[in-house]
Amino acid sequence: MNAVPVLAAVVSVAGAVVTVVLGAVFERRRTRAQRRAQLRHLASRYSVPLLQAAHSLRGRLGNTVPEQIKEFREGSDRFRDYARHETLYRMAHYLCIVQIMWREVDFLDLGRRKHNRELIKRLVAVGSAIGNREFGPFLVLGGEQRAIGDLMVDPDSPKDAPPQCLTYPQFRDRLREDTHFANWFKPLLDDIDAVITSATIPPRLAHVTAALDELIQFLDKRKIGLPWAEAPAVS
Repeated sequence: MNAVPVLAAVVSVAGAVVTVVLGAVFERRRTRAQRRAQLRHLASRYSVPLLQAAHSLRGRLGNTVPEQIKEFREGSDRFRDYARHETLYRMAHYLCIVQIMWREVDFLDLGRRKHNRELIKRLVAVGSAIGNREFGPFLVLGGEQRAIGDLMVDPDSPKDAPPQCLTYPQFRDRLREDTHFANWFKPLLDDIDAVITSATIPPRLAHVTAALDELIQFLDKRKIGLPWAEAPAVS
C-alpha cells in the first residue's frame, strides 16, 4: 500500500480540522470583544444618567438645612415655587432613571456579576431609604417609586433610542394639566410644603443622602464622571 496518498489525506484532514478549530476560536474571541464593547456602551448609556440624577438629588437633599428652608419660607413666591417643584422634580427624575434601567437592562446585566450585585445593592439601599415608613416625611413607598418612575418617562421618546425622562418644563406642564399625573405626586409635594413651613428636618433626608453618597461613590470611584464632584452641592 502506498503511504503517500494516505499521509496526504491525513494531512489534509488535519489541516481542515485545524482550520475549523481556529475559526471557532477567532469567532469566539470576536464575539467576546463585541459583547464587551456592547456592555461598555450599555453601562455608559445608563450609568452616566443615573450618576447625574443621583448627584442632583443628593445635592438638593444635602442642602436642606434650616437656614435654607427659612430662606425659601420667607422669600418670594418664586423661591417657594422653586423649592417645591424643583425638589419634587429631582426626586421624580431619579426614580425615572432607575425605573428605565430596571425596564431596559436585563436584570441590570452590565457584564460583571460582582459589579451587578453591588449596583443592585446600592439601588435597593436608596429605594429602601426613600420608602422606609419609620423615617417620617418624604416617604415614597416602593410601588409609588415605580409608578412615579413610569409616569416620568417621556411618551414621545425616540423609538430608536433609550427612553427619556420628562424635562422640567414638561413635568410642570403635566402637573398643571393632568390631574391623574399630579395625584401621584401630591403626597410628596405635601411633605415638601410641610418641611418648608417647619424648622424640623425629616430624618429620612439623612438616610437617603447617605445611600446616595454610596451609590455615587460606587458609580464614579475616581470622580472622573462628575468633574464638579468637588464643587459645593447644587442649590
